Amino acid sequence: MTEKAWIIDTEPSKRFPVFTRLNAADVMPEPITPLGASMCWKPMVLPGWASGYVQDACFTADEMVEESAVAGFLYGYLYINQSSVRVLGIRKGMTWELIDQMFFNSPGAPVHAASEADANEALSAAAPARSGWVLTTTNFPEVEEDEILADRIRNERPNLKGLSNRALIARARSVMPYERLAWRSEQMGSSNAALGPAVAGMMLGEKAHLLVSILGQAGEVESAAPTYALWALSRTLRADAKTTALFDQGLAAVEAAHPSAYGQFWSEFGAFISEFGFRGPSEWDLGTDSWESKPSLALALVDRMRQLGDEDSPHAKQAAHAGATDRAMAEATAGMDAATEGAFRGAIASARRFAGWRESGKSSCTKIMNEARIALLELGFRLEADGVLDHARQIFIALDEELDALALGGTPTLKAAIREREAAWKELWNLEVPMFIDTSNGIPPISSLPRKGDALVERASVGTILTGAAASQGIVEGRVRVVLGTDSISDFQPGEILVAPQTDPSWTPLFMVASGVIVNTGSMGSHAMIVARELGIPCVGGIPGATNILKTGDTVRVNGATGVVEVLAV
Repeated sequence: MTEKAWIIDTEPSKRFPVFTRLNAADVMPEPITPLGASMCWKPMVLPGWASGYVQDACFTADEMVEESAVAGFLYGYLYINQSSVRVLGIRKGMTWELIDQMFFNSPGAPVHAASEADANEALSAAAPARSGWVLTTTNFPEVEEDEILADRIRNERPNLKGLSNRALIARARSVMPYERLAWRSEQMGSSNAALGPAVAGMMLGEKAHLLVSILGQAGEVESAAPTYALWALSRTLRADAKTTALFDQGLAAVEAAHPSAYGQFWSEFGAFISEFGFRGPSEWDLGTDSWESKPSLALALVDRMRQLGDEDSPHAKQAAHAGATDRAMAEATAGMDAATEGAFRGAIASARRFAGWRESGKSSCTKIMNEARIALLELGFRLEADGVLDHARQIFIALDEELDALALGGTPTLKAAIREREAAWKELWNLEVPMFIDTSNGIPPISSLPRKGDALVERASVGTILTGAAASQGIVEGRVRVVLGTDSISDFQPGEILVAPQTDPSWTPLFMVASGVIVNTGSMGSHAMIVARELGIPCVGGIPGATNILKTGDTVRVNGATGVVEVLAV
């Protein structure tokens, strides 16, 4: 038994020892809240994720019994189990090195310790048929079922104001089994999204650099839909002189006016929140805000977008990239015989379909999670008013087993424990946690970890070349703006190049304001990179320390098709 650094940390897997923050940091950049872990992730998400591996014929049920077989928490941070992803790839006929490249873009990762158990003859025998399905199917029933159930749960939300405290807890807990279920389509979409690009990349050979340009737009990716809706809102706002004048006074004035404001823009904004309010920054954690719980997050994005002209619409940007996609496809298929070209185009079509299904699965998961979040926030505000909690969002610092006592008024001991736990949780935010941990060599003690900002990173100079993962085609030059969180997007100016630690899909409306994007972590298959391709935004992922190497005001050239960033001025 390892010494746990934080109250909700999971027991590391012995069978699958290598863990990574890559991809995990994309969707959960900060430490998870105790309630997010104890109510949602540990009892529901991790087992649901594991069952998706089994349903997808990647592992047997016996192989998935360990708590951290697919992912886990160390120092309060989410880590993906890189070892089990590697074995998944091996059983699908790929090498672990290739699966690292496709999923993680992970130079510096611990090497894979091969085991006889990596091979499973029965599962490998089924792999060709499974791969054939992935490359040819045009429907995914599990995704469709999960979408129907998630929408039903959201649409049938009871009047939370009329529920008792205990009933609010019951409402939050009642949706959690559906969260567990929805992770099957999220996992199956994610693991199979790599097959099409892998097959296509191998077929391209020396032309593999064309792959990012060819993938282009998948079409109807759900994570991109809010961006198009926000764009439409920004056009309505530009046409409304009265509301524009309100926005000109600053976001504080907009936020104050929002609850009682009326008119075309506010009607459309209400419809937007009804449809997309479950989205938000770091949306995988119960304890973070969604656009519904904090509408000012979405209003800030509209405020940025209204400054753009119609020529900067997402439709225009995507149309501008369509020609490049067609040219890359023509170059790639030149010289192929009909059968080879047909197989190649099939692999590309599969990649696009599964990119969309992966995002649909995520959408279902976040819809369900938001239903629990909104019920718990209502409880939190009541307990704050009654003096049980210091503030409403302290509800997420509690553990699931403590909720019933809190709903009945709590105890002095419990109140003190939550207050102390909150202080300890905030300390976790200051840690610079390792990108990779091989738990077979032990877990570094929390006392040995540096604090953020302590690490010395060499600043870029003119001519510095940074190489990451090619994520979304296009070349752009511009001024850098380093943004460490969506709470500071109001500083961002249209046309600047966004440099961020990572971007989950809730950031993607900001891509509309940016001329290009650079992120510390992420690969071609990361959520935000998929959406970047949908929106026609040049993007490079997987440049560790980019937010420290580059500074606001630097000028860079971003080549999203090659993954190269050149520093032009500092």
